[in-house]
Amino acid sequence: MASEALTDRVSGRALMLEAIAAFAVALAFLLALAPTAPFTKELGVCECGAVRDVLAGNVILPHYSPGTMVGTPPMYWWMAAVAVRLFGWNEFALRAPALLATAIAAAVLYAWLASTLNRRVAMWSVPILLSTQYIADAARQPRQDAVMMMFLVAALACLERALADGPRRKRLLTASALAMGGAILTKGPLGIALPGLAVTVFLATQGRILRLFSLDVILTFVRAVAIGAIWYLAALSVGGEAFYQFQIVHWIFRRFLGSAMGAVAECHNPVYYYFPRVIADFLPWSLFYPALGIMMWRKKPNLPASVSFALCWFAAVLGFFTLSAGKCEVYILSLFPALAAMTAWLVAGVINREEDAVLTRKAFDWASLAIAAGILAAMIAMVALDAGAMDTLIPHLHRSDRRYLEILSAAMVGRSPAVILWMTLWILGALLVFYAATRKRVFTQSVAIAAIALTGTVFWYGFMNPALAAQETLRPFAVQVDRATPPKVAIDYIGPFDCDVGFYSTREIGSVKSFQCHKPNADAFFIVWQDRLANFTAEQRACLDPVAESAPVDSHGARTLMIEKK
Repeated sequence: MASEALTDRVSGRALMLEAIAAFAVALAFLLALAPTAPFTKELGVCECGAVRDVLAGNVILPHYSPGTMVGTPPMYWWMAAVAVRLFGWNEFALRAPALLATAIAAAVLYAWLASTLNRRVAMWSVPILLSTQYIADAARQPRQDAVMMMFLVAALACLERALADGPRRKRLLTASALAMGGAILTKGPLGIALPGLAVTVFLATQGRILRLFSLDVILTFVRAVAIGAIWYLAALSVGGEAFYQFQIVHWIFRRFLGSAMGAVAECHNPVYYYFPRVIADFLPWSLFYPALGIMMWRKKPNLPASVSFALCWFAAVLGFFTLSAGKCEVYILSLFPALAAMTAWLVAGVINREEDAVLTRKAFDWASLAIAAGILAAMIAMVALDAGAMDTLIPHLHRSDRRYLEILSAAMVGRSPAVILWMTLWILGALLVFYAATRKRVFTQSVAIAAIALTGTVFWYGFMNPALAAQETLRPFAVQVDRATPPKVAIDYIGPFDCDVGFYSTREIGSVKSFQCHKPNADAFFIVWQDRLANFTAEQRACLDPVAESAPVDSHGARTLMIEKK
């Protein structure tokens, strides 16, 4: 019965209906993560000018601001422009493409695992993926990374099925070509480099490397390149040499090669940078890595092809960006679906009580108990916080941590229903883990872990992050700016720019590095950070009058709208 359960694959109409259901569940969950919360310092908000440019008709090569073209192909900004047409200029519209893409990625992952392994593995993959904190965070960010992940999941799943010589090989290769083409239009050549590397590693480990040179596989990659090349050629004709130097030389080669191209790469981090990220960003599921490693080692001779492929997928993405000179955390987003697939296979295998999984089961239990113990310790700390025992600790914390604790403390004092529900579910989940572990009820134990992970994700991104954003957003200040300045007037930030003011204000807002009194042709209105204003000379202060001021939203203090005296 056990072996039959693990080979009970889903296909045809049932697979399609179940994938649609997985999409609906994933989207409903993501919509609970406060998609209308105000913007603060999200990088995608800094780039939202590209959406305005697309809406203005500059579709081929939009610009973030006059003179600053987009740094990647504009697929996300095209999608966001459509969402703005549907929902208006608001937070939800800019986040909608990322939310939708994450839900689609979950559905594709479900369909792939259900068709290659079984329904049980596929079902576990959805909550594991959605409760991965970095996936949930990316789904709320108004930028291209979640869309890139969606295209890569689709491309890799279709390629794996096509390489298995299934009955729909031609359709699968066509779908993978379209997905890779979409990935190229989202984030450039990575859209074809990562699937190509993953497939190469997989075929090499399987002793089938010659399959990579099959005519239909070659044509698949050629078609994907052709899709992406359409935009690159069009953008080159519009942007010329500036486009070539910025998007190709700088954003592709300099980011990857760094000092080899005579430049320091963005996100210059040590070679081991991603390894702790793979643990921290996949909590709590990363605590099951030892159990997963043991299970994969013990089953190495008979490891399912899809699990082997997921491992090669993970290794390809991690290896590629580890070798890159530029290492931004978000680059490895697309390896988490592979981790979710392997972890789901582990959970389903342990629940199925396979005979040779004794050591795996012990490692699984230890990880579960560690999670439960950590939860109870956290709840004890919350009770201590509520009793005022941590008041002496809070002033010594990092500012962002202090703000979160202040929000949590205030919510607890006010007996917030969200906090009470979160604490109750976490305590019950931890107790259920202990109960199930002692009675060898693995399914109950696993459900409790999933509930803890999902509850924590909803609480953090549906309550805590929005609460902090409400304190730190400059949306009210942008309203003040619009009321205090004439229509169509140009406003300049003196020094650093706040992206959320640019999003919420209807005025054209630029930036200047420094301010000089009575400079010819200077704009009349300026915005400046409080700490920067404190360093102004007496002469600079004398020729500026304050018009409006924000609340002190961060360590830089308030923002002040000023008008130059004439």
